[in-house]
Amino acid sequence: MKRLTRVKIIAVVLSIVVFSFVYANTKTSQSQEGANRGFLSNLAELKELSDVMDIIIENHVGDEEKQPEKKELMQGALKGMIDSLGDPYSVYFSKEEMESFKEDIQGKYAGVGMVIQKKVDEPLVVVSPIEDTPAFKAGIRPKDKIISIDGESTYKMTSNEAVNKLKGEPGTEVKVTIYREGTKETKEILLERAIVELKYVKSEMKEDKIGYLRLTQFGEDVFKDVRKALIDLQKDGMKALILDLRSNPGGALDQSIKIASMFLDSGRVVSVKGKVGQEQVYMREGRYYGDFPMVVLINEGSASASEIVSGALKDRGRAILVGEKTFGKGSVQSILPLPDEDGIKLTIAKYYTPNGTSIHGKGIEPDVRVEESEDYLFFDGFITNVDEEKTKENRQEILKEIKGEEEAERIANIRDTQLETAMGILKGIMVNSARKTK
Repeated sequence: MKRLTRVKIIAVVLSIVVFSFVYANTKTSQSQEGANRGFLSNLAELKELSDVMDIIIENHVGDEEKQPEKKELMQGALKGMIDSLGDPYSVYFSKEEMESFKEDIQGKYAGVGMVIQKKVDEPLVVVSPIEDTPAFKAGIRPKDKIISIDGESTYKMTSNEAVNKLKGEPGTEVKVTIYREGTKETKEILLERAIVELKYVKSEMKEDKIGYLRLTQFGEDVFKDVRKALIDLQKDGMKALILDLRSNPGGALDQSIKIASMFLDSGRVVSVKGKVGQEQVYMREGRYYGDFPMVVLINEGSASASEIVSGALKDRGRAILVGEKTFGKGSVQSILPLPDEDGIKLTIAKYYTPNGTSIHGKGIEPDVRVEESEDYLFFDGFITNVDEEKTKENRQEILKEIKGEEEAERIANIRDTQLETAMGILKGIMVNSARKTK
C-alpha cells in the first residue's frame, strides 16, 4: 500500500467534518410512507421503550449518588438508535454537543485540529489534518488510524465521544496512539490543545501570471473570501488558475455550489437523491468569472464538498485534475434540531456529479496522476493558517523549533511536484493558445 507522505499535522479542532445543510425539511417521502409514520404507527415500539425505562428506574442498582433519570435514558435510546444505523456520518448530538458543532462550523475551535471519520467497531481514521495546528505540528497524516485516546481504545467509541475527548481547554494535553498503515508503525503522540481560528483561503500570483488559490475548507460563507481572492488575481492580470483543494475535508453544500459556479458558464453542478430516489438538481448560479485555463489539485484528503467542485469541473471539461484520487465521501447530511435543544445529524441523500456518477466510497480519479513521494511540513503552497506577513526566514525558524535545524533545511528544499506539474500544464496550454492566435 502506498506510503502516505503528506505530513499535514492535525489541527484538532475536531469538528468531525462540517457537513452540508440540505433537506432540512424532511417531508419529501411522506406521500409514499405516510401510513407508516406518526405516533400511532409507532405505539407498540414506544410502549416497549417506556416499559424498559420504568424497569430501569425501578430496579437498576448502580452508583447511589447518580440514579438514572428519564431524560438521560431517552438520550441514550436516541443515541443508540442512530448508532444502530452503522453510518459514521449520522450522529445524535446532546445540547452541549449541538453547541460545540455550531462553533466548529463557524471555524473556531479549541482542540488539536483534525477531521476524523468513525465506523462501527473500527478505530478513528484521519480524513484530513488542518494546517498549522497542534496535530499538524506533531506530524499526523491523512488516513492515519487513531487507535486510542488517553489510553482508551477508540474501537468502541462513537465519533462524538472521540471529539469530546480530543477537545478541551487550551493548554491542556491529550495523548493519542497512531497507527500508520504505510509503515506499519505505531506511536504515541502528546498534543497540547489550542484555540484554532481557521483561515480558509490563500491566494498569490505565480510566475507567468498563473494565479494560485488555496481553499482548506468549505466553511461558513467562505465563498465571499474565494470571490475576493479571484477578483484580486484577475485585477493583477491573471491568465490561468490553479485551485488547490488538497486535504480539504469539505463543508457546506451551498458553498461548494457557489464556488463551482464561478468557473462554469451554464448547466448543473451537482444533483442530490434522497431515500425514495427523487432528485434535486443544483444548477450553476451567480457571476461567471471567465474561460481561463484551469487546474484543480486534489489528493486523498480532498472530500465531500471538495469532490463536488472537482467532480463538476472534471465532468464539464472545465478544469484538469492533477494529484491523487480523492477520499470518496459522497453523502449529504442534514442537521435536525430536537425540542430539548439536542439534535440529529442524519445522512439523508447521496450526491451525484453532473454526469450522474456517485463517488461515495470510490473517490474521483485525477486526469493527471502525481503522487507525493516526500514528507513535508511547511512550504508556501500549503500555508494558510500562518500570518501572511511572516517571511520565509520566520517560517524557517518555526521549522527549526519543531523539527530541528537539519530537518528544517531538508523540508525547506522539498519540491511540491503536484503544484509544479499544474504549473507546467498551464504554461503549455498558454503557449499553444498564443501560437494559435498568431
